[in-house]
Amino acid sequence: MDEEQLQQQQPKAKDNFRRWDDPLFDDLRRIFSRAKLREVLTHSSFYEQEGRGNSRHVFAGMFVFKGQVAEVLFRYAAGEGTRLQHILGNLFRNERLERQFDEWHLGQFARAGENFDIKTHKHIFVYAIYGYVSTLDEDIRQWFISKYIIGEAEHLLRHRRRNLNLLSQADDIVRKTDGRRLTLEMEQTPEGLHRAKAVLSDGTLLCAAESKSWRYARHKAAKMALDILSMPSRKYILSNPEYQARVLAKKEEEKAKRKAEIEARDAAKEALRSEKKEQRKSEARERDAKRRASQAAAKIRKAENARRAAIKAAKEARPMSAKKRRFLEDKKK
Repeated sequence: MDEEQLQQQQPKAKDNFRRWDDPLFDDLRRIFSRAKLREVLTHSSFYEQEGRGNSRHVFAGMFVFKGQVAEVLFRYAAGEGTRLQHILGNLFRNERLERQFDEWHLGQFARAGENFDIKTHKHIFVYAIYGYVSTLDEDIRQWFISKYIIGEAEHLLRHRRRNLNLLSQADDIVRKTDGRRLTLEMEQTPEGLHRAKAVLSDGTLLCAAESKSWRYARHKAAKMALDILSMPSRKYILSNPEYQARVLAKKEEEKAKRKAEIEARDAAKEALRSEKKEQRKSEARERDAKRRASQAAAKIRKAENARRAAIKAAKEARPMSAKKRRFLEDKKK
């Protein structure tokens, strides 16, 4: 079935249709060929004969892949068994699976029979993706789990983050990859900073990080080492120092770009805050000017009222004339 037929079969997804060479599918292309992805996302109801479809992949995703994720949690996540079970359940809840289905645009590849509603069974197709990943090489599988399962759920582990030993995780990866070990060495820079170096057992420098804080320098170096070793190409990185240097340079470039974006965003926020602050000051000055004008007008009115009261009091204090006295006496009679 070509792209045009697929779009006709699913006209509602046509507006969001993406080409297979779209950067959105970079990670999927690392795992699947287009034909294999179509096969994994084809439900058994699509075929008339039994025994075809993705049901075995769905089974592997529900049980095999979930077990592989549980093994990662058992080895690296802190907490009691009930806590790990809670985390595992959250990692595979239907809402997350449906969100991944939409983010990966799997709707344009999924196929099913006329009586099977794909929209209400999105999690089934994501489980099929998981099931296929569970059969792949360990490097690819660990990368996938790290990026799309554990990496998107840091909030579930954050409250026990201090108990996660990043260095031990990185050391375990190196030991399993080529038998070497990883340690951190500390030194003082001429500028007075602490420099933590992630060094392999044969003396090879994997990466380094600097900070004013001794503890934070170690944390940065361990995290950087774990990021590098989590890449699928870690075997090549460990055996090729030049490639390793390029990877580090790329990471530093990405970090600098991200820092520049944050600084630009903060500068824009600061400019907006300054503008609002100046606007508030201007409004305060206007209110103060109105208040002063009102006070001045009140003083003038008060002085005028005092003048009139004085005139009235002076008029009342003058002695009564004889004519007026006789008039008032006659009026009383």
